[in-house]
Amino acid sequence: MNNVFGRMQPVFEWITNLAALNITWLVFNLPITYLSLLLVLVEHTSQILMIILTIVVFSPFLLFPATTAMFGVVRKWFMKEEIKIVQSFWKFYKENYKRSLFGGFILSFLWLVGIVDFLYIKSDVSFVNFIVLFILAFLFLYTLYFFSDTVHTESKLTQSLKNVLIITIANPVFSFGIVVICIIVLYVSISYLPFLIILFTGPIIAILGFYGYHKVFTTILNVQT
Repeated sequence: MNNVFGRMQPVFEWITNLAALNITWLVFNLPITYLSLLLVLVEHTSQILMIILTIVVFSPFLLFPATTAMFGVVRKWFMKEEIKIVQSFWKFYKENYKRSLFGGFILSFLWLVGIVDFLYIKSDVSFVNFIVLFILAFLFLYTLYFFSDTVHTESKLTQSLKNVLIITIANPVFSFGIVVICIIVLYVSISYLPFLIILFTGPIIAILGFYGYHKVFTTILNVQT
C-alpha cells in the first residue's frame, strides 16, 4: 500500500497544483468569469454582443495580466523549478502587468473584430465560414504564444508582437495541432465536464500553449545557431 501511495503521490501533487493555479486564475478574473457564465444564459445576438463588449473592455485590465501570470507559473514548471503557486502568481502578475495591459488592448481589439465578424458575417457559403473560423483559430494561437513569449523573453512589446507572429507561422501544422487540442479541451469542459473549468481547464491550455511555443521557439533558435 505504501508503494502504491508513493507512486500516486506525484499524480496527486499535479492535480493539486493544477487546481490551485486554476482557482487562483479564476479569482483574479471574477468579473470576467461571471460575465462568461452569463453568455451561456442569453440567447439574443444583441445581448451576446453587449456581454462580449464588456468582457473585451475588462480583458486588458484583468484577463491578460492574470493569464500572463498563469503562464509564468507554467513556465517555471517547464523549467522544473520548485515554486509556491499563489506567491509566484502574484509576482508574475505585478511584474508583467503593464506589458500585459498594453498587449491586451491590441489583442482585445482584434478579438472583438473577429467575434463580431463571426456573429454577423455568417454565410451559407461554407468557405466564408471556414475563413472566419480559421482567422479566429489563428488569433487564438497567436494569443497563447503572446502569453508564452511575455513570460519567456525580455523583448519590448512591439518586438514581442513581431516575434510571436513569426513563431505562430513558423510551424503551422504543429501549432494548429496545439490549437485543435486546446479547442477539444474547451469543448469537453463546457459541454460535458464543467467542473474542469473550475479546476483544470486554464492551466491545461496554458501548458499546451507554452509547450507549443517553447518547441517552435527552440527550433528557431537551433536553426539560427
